[in-house]
Amino acid sequence: MEKKLQVFVSSTYNDLVIERQKAVEGILRAKHIPAGMELFIPNNKSQWEIIEEWIRDSDVLLLLLGGRYGTVEKISGISYTELEYEYAQKNNIPVFALVLDDQFLANKKSQDITLKVFEHEVEFPMLQHYKNFKEKVTSNLVSFVSDVNQIPTEITLALQQFCFKDQTEYSFKGWVRGESKSINEVKTLEYYVQMFLVDKERQGIKQKTLESYKLDLDIFATYFDGIKIDEVSTNCIKSFFAFRKDEYSITSSNTLEKIRSILNNFFEWLVAENVLSANPVKKITAFKFIKKTNTSLNLSELDSLRAACKTSRERALVETFVSTGCRLEEFRNLRLSDVNWSNNTILIKGYEQERLGTLSLTAIDKLKEYINERRDDSEFLFVTERKPFRQISNRGIQDGLGKIVERSSITRRVTPRTLRETFSKLMLDNGYCQWNILQELLGYHPKAKRSETFFAITNETIWKLVHSPLDI
Repeated sequence: MEKKLQVFVSSTYNDLVIERQKAVEGILRAKHIPAGMELFIPNNKSQWEIIEEWIRDSDVLLLLLGGRYGTVEKISGISYTELEYEYAQKNNIPVFALVLDDQFLANKKSQDITLKVFEHEVEFPMLQHYKNFKEKVTSNLVSFVSDVNQIPTEITLALQQFCFKDQTEYSFKGWVRGESKSINEVKTLEYYVQMFLVDKERQGIKQKTLESYKLDLDIFATYFDGIKIDEVSTNCIKSFFAFRKDEYSITSSNTLEKIRSILNNFFEWLVAENVLSANPVKKITAFKFIKKTNTSLNLSELDSLRAACKTSRERALVETFVSTGCRLEEFRNLRLSDVNWSNNTILIKGYEQERLGTLSLTAIDKLKEYINERRDDSEFLFVTERKPFRQISNRGIQDGLGKIVERSSITRRVTPRTLRETFSKLMLDNGYCQWNILQELLGYHPKAKRSETFFAITNETIWKLVHSPLDI
């Protein structure tokens, strides 16, 4: 049966009129029911009594947190927004919060300088109360919003997740059409695929990876059209692989293993969400294949790459890659503040955790030369070549490296991964460090196996590594 959730919208009012409208738009787009103080009819009850009733009757509370604390309730001395947030939590009503980030608020202020967007602008500011409330909210899982049009999308995705977990976690009352109450709802395989993709997108999985998941999972769902999710057995999945081989002419073990990996991730997620008790893909043996390596550069090729650099920016790019062994996305997100010029180190922010990396003397010199030539105020270590200067993109890094390679004597493809492997080879071939230390420098240290490395790169140990073989 199709259940519509009642969503109580909580926020300060005068400063977030447009944002509330966008929130209502997102709730309606998701086919649910918005509720908020502006919708209430006056009666002889106090304002807070009415709010309590509406929150108790709602399934979810949506908090929009901007830059202001809001109107204070006279008896408690706490803003209505914070009272609503605490009341929902006290009554076990799920809360999801959208926090408008600093750039959002700054843009909003620039569009209307008369609008009081920040707490310090109001007549009787309560800055510490606001800071404490924001800290309380952001200590839980929230979504940060940088653009007003992001609000409906974030709300739609969040409500899809709430509906998906309704039977296993929430048991919402909701609103249901009378004639639908007797219908026994059956979730389709397509439904679970969609929820899986939504969940992965919210986790920040790259768009390219999501598209790969969607392609293979859509084929999987179509193949098993009409079959309940708990009826898909290991033998059924084996027949699916036979179908993919025959109908799609797949002969590559690499491709088959990629599909198996995607299906395994999907069914592991179903188990984690308590939809299934076991993962049927686990019993399917992995397809053996030979992993192609991206061969590192030898010293002659590295010299040629360095010689082909025409600008300080190009040379700094090459030296930073070779010196740190950064992944592409890690390199793109490096900031000026991450560099410790006093001990030749750099803070690298990986997907799961941060690590310290070394910078060779050559890398330090070339970075200083590049930075001194820049005429921008960007916080990022590498920016675009032309105005408006902004954070360099992954494509910009790849294209820039490609142009250098074209001018060199190197006849094969060179990617950021090539330079990462060059870093590894230089460190190992020169007997500079053991494999467990290199694992740390490369960011290969999952928490479950952290103790096996017996080594951690810290500010106290890094000095032993800065005079590295990378200046060869």
